[in-house]
Amino acid sequence: MRHWTAPDQTRIVFDLSDEPVYQFDIQKNKVTLEFSNAFFSPSLPPEKIIRKPGVTKILFIRGEDRQCTIHIYLKDHLRAEVFPLKKFMDKPDRVVVDVLLAEVEKAPAVVKRKAVSAPKRVIVIDPGHGGEDPGAIGKNGTYEKHVVLAISREIKKEIDKMPGYRAVLTRDGDYYVSFSKRLGVARKHPASLFISVHADAARNREAQGSSVYCLSTGAASNEAAKLLARNENLSDVIGGVPGGEGNNQSDEIILNMFQTNTINLSKTYAADLLDQIGRVQSLKYPTFHEAPFRVLKLPDTPAVLLETAYLSNPQEEKLLKT
Repeated sequence: MRHWTAPDQTRIVFDLSDEPVYQFDIQKNKVTLEFSNAFFSPSLPPEKIIRKPGVTKILFIRGEDRQCTIHIYLKDHLRAEVFPLKKFMDKPDRVVVDVLLAEVEKAPAVVKRKAVSAPKRVIVIDPGHGGEDPGAIGKNGTYEKHVVLAISREIKKEIDKMPGYRAVLTRDGDYYVSFSKRLGVARKHPASLFISVHADAARNREAQGSSVYCLSTGAASNEAAKLLARNENLSDVIGGVPGGEGNNQSDEIILNMFQTNTINLSKTYAADLLDQIGRVQSLKYPTFHEAPFRVLKLPDTPAVLLETAYLSNPQEEKLLKT
């Protein structure tokens, strides 16, 4: 069992050894899961206190004839969703309970007169992966999801110091955010630029250097970019988004909406970013590459994906941890 908390939900994940036979019941302040032909791991205690928003405790009841029941007690009449996730890559069959957190009501702000200033331009920083999706894992056990969050927080600090700019993170903790929600952050503000931050990995431990990518509306610019995009596009499946097994059906429609100006601006930002990085860090490629990354599909916002360094390279793994 694992659990994660995002701003809008607390997720509880139960790992299973096989495809489950179960039923569930959502009542006021309680979710009940009943499994047939099952047994609990001996390591599970009869009762577990969960100090997470929206959840008070979980009871595990071992019944007769291989019947197992789980009671999840909720706070404050919250809503919940229950759904299975199929085995995928290194992830086993799972049953997921999402406890949907109510928005905290804010007290009316005291209105004070102040000088009107020009609105700041927003740059959205997107730390890749998170929660159920660890991303790449270094030889010494460094998780990409932790590294890119730390880097993104530092980028935000630097941007916030710049006059006329402010940065917004798509996530600010260890939880998974779907592609649609990440892109929704850029649309909400709206953003002048979207930067998705990642750390690369390769079978070759000697591979090193930073790289920058733009969205391609056609084929990838090389095989490495194609493979990278394919792996990154699986994040919704690994992260536990229901129905995330395939590409969004609206992808083709969205691609047709892209303006030439947005694509060109993305390429301009990618070239500038690569130039700045090349002054302090070795580069994997001397120029940016293109591939069909789902996380970059913003019709009206320039967007780039940054691979900071290689977690699979022991030397760069050390740099990423500092």
